[in-house]
Amino acid sequence: MAMPLIPAIVMIPAFYADNIGIGLAQTGFILLLARLTDVVSDPIIGWLSEWIQQISSHGRKFQVIIGALIAGYALYKLFTPPASADSLYLFVWYGLMLFGWTVIQIPYLAWVVDLTGEYNNRVRFNISREFFGIAGVLVLGGYLFTLADLSVSEQLDKSATFILLIGLCSLPFLLLLPSKLKSGLQQGKLALIANLAKNHLFLRLIIAWFVNGLSIGVAAACFPLFVKYGLKLDSSSSTYLLFIYFVSAIVGMPFWLYLCRALGKHRAWGVAMILACGAFAFVPFLAPQCFVLFGFICFVTGASLGAELAIPPAIQTDVADWDNFLNKADRSSFLFSLWSMATKLSLGLGVGIAYLVLGTAETPPVDGDDIGSMNLTLLVVIYSVVPIVLKLSALGMMWGFPLNAVRHRAIRNRLERREDINSPV
Repeated sequence: MAMPLIPAIVMIPAFYADNIGIGLAQTGFILLLARLTDVVSDPIIGWLSEWIQQISSHGRKFQVIIGALIAGYALYKLFTPPASADSLYLFVWYGLMLFGWTVIQIPYLAWVVDLTGEYNNRVRFNISREFFGIAGVLVLGGYLFTLADLSVSEQLDKSATFILLIGLCSLPFLLLLPSKLKSGLQQGKLALIANLAKNHLFLRLIIAWFVNGLSIGVAAACFPLFVKYGLKLDSSSSTYLLFIYFVSAIVGMPFWLYLCRALGKHRAWGVAMILACGAFAFVPFLAPQCFVLFGFICFVTGASLGAELAIPPAIQTDVADWDNFLNKADRSSFLFSLWSMATKLSLGLGVGIAYLVLGTAETPPVDGDDIGSMNLTLLVVIYSVVPIVLKLSALGMMWGFPLNAVRHRAIRNRLERREDINSPV
């Protein structure tokens, strides 16, 4: 599921703008419109997911099949457009690919709630998922490297075939996972939203997740600009630095699993944010051509990314149990649909705000090697200082988070007793 990220985010916009001839501004507007439509669909899909799981114990599996069919076909059409492709073609197939991906992603994230109720096992499951997600990005990146001599259209064509073949081999394994019929009364859309006010832990967690997501989006947007204009390195250096970043995210995951068991999930996430802040604090002091020092910063922030991707969803699964206890209904799919919506909004706003602020300063020449001092100062502040402020804000919300292993075990015990009482003899 992570494999399409590189072509969809990096290659598709430029391909449709230049090769297809739609134009940069119109392509950007279409992709933004598709993203906004996708964000709005999240809670709707979450509510439908709850309804399906009330009807059938195979509800999650049904969603995976439907989502895979939609996303797979849309991906192929998007990556292999005809010569007559236009703006409407891009909007329809990009939007359907996002929609199908969301239909899979929401039950996929929430499935951990069904698979295990044990506090530390949920961390292990989430870390494993993110580990293979990043591995998927690296595998496709390596595959694209072997296709470097081909045209962009040929690269996209072969990438589509490669991704769909891997999907056909891997997604069916999700159908072998255990799933169950959801208990409790089905709640209407208004009741689902109204009852969120009871769950202060969910609101606290999702706000912290949103704020930290903004920091990741801002840093991601500024990374290539800082490498080019701040460090004055070439594009190949940016590729190597990204490789270091993602590899360190994978390498560091066993450490975060250990730290979750030793300190608790919320404190382990806090340590990751502190580590990232410490690394970002050195960015303003880097001189041009400091590849090695910045490589070390990328290694540290990449290792922190592994924790920031894996630990918060694991906390969310525990908060879903608390929500179940409060509202006497398992609403994990709906909660994860809001989680998905917050993720997309935070990353999208992070990128948009970063470019908007940078756009208020002098724009660097397209073919130039230099950037004005005003722009460079602003770029450094947005790339290093802003993520630190955002991460420290999220840290303040999460360091004293009350849902630890002991309290979660007590909640699970009460849920299990309630299920025993309500189960038929």
